[in-house]
Amino acid sequence: MSEQARSKLPILAGVVLVCEVVVLYFAGLMGIGLRPAFVSMGVYIGLLTATALMLIVAAALLPRRRFENRPGILLGWIGQVAILALGIVSPGLVFVGLVFGAMWAVGVYWGRRIDREAAAREA
Repeated sequence: MSEQARSKLPILAGVVLVCEVVVLYFAGLMGIGLRPAFVSMGVYIGLLTATALMLIVAAALLPRRRFENRPGILLGWIGQVAILALGIVSPGLVFVGLVFGAMWAVGVYWGRRIDREAAAREA
């Protein structure tokens, strides 16, 4: 794969997802101390783990070449919604979901824009 055909989207959006996984780990530690509402601790940790794994898979499935269609972007959006939904159990995750959701949207937008502009320059 030539350097010209490589997408910048995995760099921008992938960093957001990996950082979000780290924050979810800290949310799990927070939940241990605060005892989340409505669910047991095991279910809470299980939901956080499943969401974190989905975000890791999303980062791995981001498009590698410009204009390539892979499911990573969709999985990333599903992960953002899942984190917002976890805010029902632990209200602090609503803030995490909003901040990282905005960062995810910006990363996807700028990654695609950089790819379009690079393709136009090469054409």
